[in-house]
Amino acid sequence: MCQNGKRGLRLCLPIKGGGAKAPEGLLNKKKSAFTLAEVLITLGIIGIVAAMTLPALIQNYQKKHTVSQLKKAYSVISQALVSSQYDNGDMTEWNLMNLGTTDDYVAIVTSVAHKYFTPYLNVQYDCGITCKRQKNVKRYKLNGDEWIWYNMFTYLIYLTDGTIVGFMIDNSGGKMQILYVYVDLNGDKKPNRLGRDIFVFKFISNTNKINFAGVGLSRDRLLNGSDREICSKSGGDYAGFYCGAVIQYDNWEIKDDYPW
Repeated sequence: MCQNGKRGLRLCLPIKGGGAKAPEGLLNKKKSAFTLAEVLITLGIIGIVAAMTLPALIQNYQKKHTVSQLKKAYSVISQALVSSQYDNGDMTEWNLMNLGTTDDYVAIVTSVAHKYFTPYLNVQYDCGITCKRQKNVKRYKLNGDEWIWYNMFTYLIYLTDGTIVGFMIDNSGGKMQILYVYVDLNGDKKPNRLGRDIFVFKFISNTNKINFAGVGLSRDRLLNGSDREICSKSGGDYAGFYCGAVIQYDNWEIKDDYPW
């Protein structure tokens, strides 16, 4: 209701009981809710989707984390090698193809580790040959065969970042010729398996750079060749030695056909 006020002002007051009314039945309408059966079905669907996608997400994360750790280890060993060559001369002059005979193996591998590597790495613990910390640790090659590091052939050091570095010299006809350097990216933690958290570098006299074992071979040979070191679960005595080369070949990526 409106009326004229003083000074020409027009005042309007609401009429008691007036105003718009809500549609009939709206105020009395009950809010709908999910039934227990509907909730359980929804949760079941979510659970199935999670079960299908979560393993793939976890595996993808593990692969990326492994590559990140491997690149770091590669960089650490590379920098150590550069520093070592500054003090000890070019690696091509280290005479790695004629280090001595198997009769002097322990002395030779110890000397190589101490002269060319340990002074240039952040070593937390020098465990040496027949490392007692390895007595109850199980490691495996990619084909599932056990790989024992508690022996007189593998010289081990623990780095401050948790990586374990191992040194082993291979022989041909009793002559010590090829130096292998193993890295276990997460130390003694599982899975302790070649191609998963253990990778292998190979040092020979005709290069002054760090290389993964198998570098220079075709990708098909690294994965499917007849070499006993191939990156395959059906490989021979050293199955998995070539896995680092595969990852580097694939531009530091673990692809779908990698034997994860």
